[in-house]
Amino acid sequence: MNHWSNYWSSSKTLNSFSESDISKGYTGEIKRYWFDIFSKLKPGSKIVDIGCGNGALACLAVEYSNSHNLDFVVHGIDAADIKPIDTFKDDKKLLGLLSKVTFHPKTPAEKMPFKRGAIDVFISQFGFEYSDILKTLSECQKALADNGSIHIMAHHPNSVISQDTKSGAHVLNEILHTSPLFIQVDLLLDIATQVYQSGQYQAWNRNPYNQSITHTIKWILDTVKKQFHEEKYANWLNDIISRVIPILQNLSTSNPQLLRQHLAHDFNLLDQHRARLEEQIKATLTNTNLKELEENTLKLNRSTVSTTFNIENQPFAWSITIE
Repeated sequence: MNHWSNYWSSSKTLNSFSESDISKGYTGEIKRYWFDIFSKLKPGSKIVDIGCGNGALACLAVEYSNSHNLDFVVHGIDAADIKPIDTFKDDKKLLGLLSKVTFHPKTPAEKMPFKRGAIDVFISQFGFEYSDILKTLSECQKALADNGSIHIMAHHPNSVISQDTKSGAHVLNEILHTSPLFIQVDLLLDIATQVYQSGQYQAWNRNPYNQSITHTIKWILDTVKKQFHEEKYANWLNDIISRVIPILQNLSTSNPQLLRQHLAHDFNLLDQHRARLEEQIKATLTNTNLKELEENTLKLNRSTVSTTFNIENQPFAWSITIE
């Protein structure tokens, strides 16, 4: 889970939409959806957010509870090593909400720490489906109080998010692990470091290795631009290139060893992002997955209602209620 633990500790975002305007909390139709669910809960309800990340959904529950004097008891569990209080220690507004959530880091949904019948409601926004859903369903069943319920927003295969995720995973995998781009840039920086340490760096621009490898790197960049020319790849490609180009531009005036460390850091960040995207693709609920979930809830004497949750007439997620 390191790629998720690192994300939650470094992204300064409550959810997995770090580059979105909802990175500090859900708004609009998503917020209204969850507030409608919270409006049906009794005072003092015990709520667990499955796959809570840094607490976006849990904070919504606290916000609703505060504004309606409902005294919800809110927990958040995540398999990653989350530390929301530390991550947002300088944000007083968020701390006011996060401090009212009991977070359980390194806690898989398949092994929840709650006593039988102790929980009134399980909620999840893009978290439940990352687990073994049948094992998690069984865990929820054990912990749910009489008349308890489960409410989930899960990744939909036809959503804009899912389509963009596939594009991003493809670009990152191809450029990081098939294209020689980073290998060639690293080679250039390695040679530059040796020249720098020899005291001959003032002639670096005329160095034949520099000229040859730089030419190769430009050819690789032109190739990947042609390969990923479609609009759906644009943001992903631009993000990668925006990390590589400044390193090349600063090579003649900066310590190449430091630039090489920076390149390795960026490669690791991008590769961890690739890993998260591929997990998201794997977690996306298909119709087959939903049918399996419905069949198993029936065995537990519960029913499932699944619908497509749309935003601006486009699929955003599955809306799933289990009662």
